[in-house]
Amino acid sequence: MEGMDRLRVLIIHPDLELGERLLQSALQVGYRAHYAPDLRGGLALIARAVPDVIVADREWLERNGRGLFNALRGCSPLPLICPVEDTAADPIWERLARAWRAFQTWTGGEVVQVGPLIIDQGRKRVIWRGRPVQLPPLQFKILTVLARRAGQVVSHADLVREVWGIETDDPEARELLKVHIRQIRKRLGLDPERGEVLVSVRGFGYMLTPPEGQG
Repeated sequence: MEGMDRLRVLIIHPDLELGERLLQSALQVGYRAHYAPDLRGGLALIARAVPDVIVADREWLERNGRGLFNALRGCSPLPLICPVEDTAADPIWERLARAWRAFQTWTGGEVVQVGPLIIDQGRKRVIWRGRPVQLPPLQFKILTVLARRAGQVVSHADLVREVWGIETDDPEARELLKVHIRQIRKRLGLDPERGEVLVSVRGFGYMLTPPEGQG
């Protein structure tokens, strides 16, 4: 659990008893944890300080994901979302520790290249047309997912699953992705009007392709 005790964790659970139990167990583990029973309380806590991780009841998340994703659109960096189901049987903090370590080291040492785009996953480095480009962790992960499947359309739902680890095709999740795609294009210096390299496929998702003549 080295380095984990400094994580800011927001717990959202509609059952007060289970929510308080999760809060106390999180505090015992050493996290800086806060609890909210509903979306309104969760948004108030997010407004005060963006958490590193949001632990939310899975059913609650399915019902309230739109409002949560909408609120997170302006957050930077964005938190990792960890759904929880049966709190009695789910070793949530062990699972969270694994998820966080995977989130931090997800890219391993692989190098992915698509035309003039090079993603050095071990060094967390992006090279575009010979120059380094700084990307926040979530945008780095989005770009890597697209690069690994270059030339294929990756659906909104697949991207959300790969990046945030949840199953949803909520319109607000799509909007959140759109914000990140826009920022990635800006950092790479791409013209969104030309629709090159990082392509939006309306109604389906996104696709990464090398510039013409650079396969």
